[in-house]
Amino acid sequence: MKSIFSVYVIIFCWCTGFAQEQKFERHGFFFSASLGVSSLHLAMSGQPAEQQTALSFPNIKVGKMISSRSALLLHLPGSIYRYSGTGRSRDRGFEGIIPSFQYWIKDKWWALVGAGLTMDAPAFYDIKNENEHDFYFGPALLASTGYEVWRKGKNTIDIQSRVHWGYSSVPGGMRHGLAINFLIGFNLY
Repeated sequence: MKSIFSVYVIIFCWCTGFAQEQKFERHGFFFSASLGVSSLHLAMSGQPAEQQTALSFPNIKVGKMISSRSALLLHLPGSIYRYSGTGRSRDRGFEGIIPSFQYWIKDKWWALVGAGLTMDAPAFYDIKNENEHDFYFGPALLASTGYEVWRKGKNTIDIQSRVHWGYSSVPGGMRHGLAINFLIGFNLY
C-alpha cells in the first residue's frame, strides 16, 4: 500500500508541475470516469473482518452543473473484491448508486458528498452460473475530494481520493464495507 501511495504522490507532483493556468468555465452536463486502487475493509456478521487491496472500477459520475462551482450528480462508485464464501472463489463488487453534490472550493480543488444505495454485486465478467447473479442492497455514504492537474478545452484530468461506506443484507447476515480509494479521473464538462 505504501508503494501505491508513493506512486500516487509522484504522479500528482509531476502532473501539477505541467498543469496550465487558464480561465476555465464549467457549465452544462458533466461526465466523469476514473480508475484507481482501493483498500477495501469488509466485515460480515459473526465473522472476522478482512482487508483487500484491489482495482477500483467502475467509477462514473453523471450530472449537471447548477452553477460554475457546483454540480448535482449521480455517482456510481465501485471496488472489486475477491469473495470466497459459498461455492467457488470469485470477484464481486462493492458498488453504489449515490446522488451527490460536488463543489469546487478553489478553481481546481473540489469536494463531493453523497448518500444513497450501496450494492454488493457480482462482477459482470465473472458470472459462471445462475446462482451467482445475486445483488444485495443497503444504505451508503460517500465523501470525496480531488484536484484537477490538467485542463484542455472542456476536459480535465484529476487526482481523487474517496471514502465509500455501506452495508447490505446478504444471506447469513449483514456485510459492512468501507472502501478508501485513490483514483485518476477524466472529466468532460
